[in-house]
Amino acid sequence: MRLRKPLLAQALLLGSFLGALGFFQFYPTFPVQNAAIACTCLLFFWLALSTPIDSRWFSYICVPAFVLIIFVLLYAYVFAVRTDAPILPSILAQRYYAFFLLAPVTYMLRVRGWELADFRRVLVPAILLVTMSRVVADFTVSPKSLLLSGDFFTLRLNAEYSEQAYLLRRLDLSVLLSALYFGRRVLQSRTIPAAGFSMAVATLSVVFLLISVPRVLLASTAVALIVYGAFLTRPRRARVFIVLLPLFIPLIALSVPQVASAVSDTLWQDPSFTARVSSNQIGWDIVAKYPVFGLGQDSLASTSYQDLLGENFFPGDIGLLGIAVQYGMVGVILYLLLSAWLFANMLRLLWSYNGNAREARSREKVFVWALFIVCFAIVLGSPVQARFIKPEGLCIAAFCSGLLVSRKGGWLAGARVASTDARRSPPTLKPSANSGQT
Repeated sequence: MRLRKPLLAQALLLGSFLGALGFFQFYPTFPVQNAAIACTCLLFFWLALSTPIDSRWFSYICVPAFVLIIFVLLYAYVFAVRTDAPILPSILAQRYYAFFLLAPVTYMLRVRGWELADFRRVLVPAILLVTMSRVVADFTVSPKSLLLSGDFFTLRLNAEYSEQAYLLRRLDLSVLLSALYFGRRVLQSRTIPAAGFSMAVATLSVVFLLISVPRVLLASTAVALIVYGAFLTRPRRARVFIVLLPLFIPLIALSVPQVASAVSDTLWQDPSFTARVSSNQIGWDIVAKYPVFGLGQDSLASTSYQDLLGENFFPGDIGLLGIAVQYGMVGVILYLLLSAWLFANMLRLLWSYNGNAREARSREKVFVWALFIVCFAIVLGSPVQARFIKPEGLCIAAFCSGLLVSRKGGWLAGARVASTDARRSPPTLKPSANSGQT
């Protein structure tokens, strides 16, 4: 079934991505994220109501929405029981979890004939607009323009810029995705203007990353790039990596004390590091008290974690321990399962494109590669920063999940549809026992 109004779907999907990735979050008067949540819900209900009901409708559309509702209600109730706070503010505080609906939305759009290139044409402009919004904020909201000052590597380590760092680091993930995609596109651009544009955007994105210095994100991205380039570009290399992995773990464990001692003097001067050390101690006490379901989801409108545990306590800054504080071991297990599933299946999807050398599909290869590296970096950094539960990480995880679920039905197997894309004919679905789409 073809989508009859692709322009409206593109506009709603673009609005969802913009809000989730942090577009104009520097300006409280512009409720961009709330508008994006409304776009996501509207697009979901529109597509769900226009999709024929069959077994796949229940499995890939109804079940995710139902699980999301149960998750939000459960942890709002848990927090209400633990703290005697009203339950409604806790429910509203989790409204950004509506971005998880991008997974069934992506699946439904794929069923209606969208190709990977169609999603790329929406997500890439979204990350470009988010990056440009950061430029606007640097000149209008910030006390001084960091782009013009040249104050690199100081934003996180200098208390003078703590508020400015808080504003800018909201966009670190989208800027990283921009740097990866446009940086790789420079090597594949066939015209000078295209190469110049990609170089300019990639350079601007890298400069912003050097200004805000997201240490964990940059370190995990560097490791992800090295591991991918050395071991994961082909299935044969991945087998070598699996064999060597037991050797890497003790080497890393032995090197951590030396690295920590080498940078301890600098880190202890960083207010964010000292706050995280204190938050870890508080987090362990909470997990010991509420190990299964955690403390639940707080709300700034009623009772927040800062009201209960101190003004510097933010669960999102202490990684998996923060997830255990909020959602208990149930949440940690779900997070780890999602991370492992995304990593393995995104890697398989990327491998399917590595064997296809057609220039017409090069942008899709780069797009999948950038998404994989970002997901891999988030997985590596999860012990310290669990970004999959933040709006930008949740958006990327949901979008990738939708792509992977649709691929299981044979709609997104890169090499197998190369000839179909070359003829630009609409995708067809092979009949199966449980297929209700035509």
